[in-house]
Amino acid sequence: MKLRILVGLSLLLVSLLVISPAAAVLAQEEAPPETITLTTTYSKLSGIAGSSFEFEVGLQYAGGTEARVFDLAATGPQDWTTSITPIYPKDKQILDVRLEPPPPFQDAPVTKILINVIPPYWLLPEPGEYQITVEATSGEVTGTIELTAVVTSTYIMSLVPAEERYNTTATAGRDNFFSIEVQNNGSAAIDDFVFSSTKPTGWTIEFSPSEVDSVAAQSSQTIEVNIKPPAKTIAGDYQISLTAKGQQISDDMDVRVSVETPTIWGWVGVAIIVLVIAGLVYIFMRFSRR
Repeated sequence: MKLRILVGLSLLLVSLLVISPAAAVLAQEEAPPETITLTTTYSKLSGIAGSSFEFEVGLQYAGGTEARVFDLAATGPQDWTTSITPIYPKDKQILDVRLEPPPPFQDAPVTKILINVIPPYWLLPEPGEYQITVEATSGEVTGTIELTAVVTSTYIMSLVPAEERYNTTATAGRDNFFSIEVQNNGSAAIDDFVFSSTKPTGWTIEFSPSEVDSVAAQSSQTIEVNIKPPAKTIAGDYQISLTAKGQQISDDMDVRVSVETPTIWGWVGVAIIVLVIAGLVYIFMRFSRR
């Protein structure tokens, strides 16, 4: 009887020694690691050059038994400004956030923050994709997410006089040159320029060059305009309209043209007036003698 009891106790002890390490290992395997997960519904936002971008990011902390404070950081392209704010109020920038672990058998709660990315006002970024990295860190627990700002082309152009004067003087029947500039103030090149004009009947207006393949962003192209009124144009002020049309955008400008008659015609006019006066004097003197 005693022998049976001793054997039973021995078997029980051996079983406990075998089961305990396995149970400990199982318990270690079942204990979830601490994690911080960053998620977003929209990881890519698009906007024209010069606009700002606002991303909404969710934070989920799981696996811990106590609350943790996570340091927050957002890194964008060089010279861009990045900031992190709560959903409300948006004017309050934050550098960290306190996250509570989820209750047992429940999903981790989501804490939402806003990532604001602003390019510098003096720089129009070229069209393309720009990466922003957001990171949340607390000790060994860290999480990141990649966001993308997609910058689209901005087309801004102006057609202006080269000498900032919207008026010029022209001599009837002769070539008269007037310079204009095509200014590209956008973030992408403007292609395939052609030039045209609206003018009084009989006038000739020529552009040199008559076509331009491309004007790069933040640059300009000078165009010479030859304005030639007909020889018999009466002296006075006239208006013409000049147009530069690119593949992506166009612009026009009005120019006031003061037409003068050639010098020779001026002398002819003076001679006619003198002859008329002389004729009147002759007639007056002849009839006054009678």
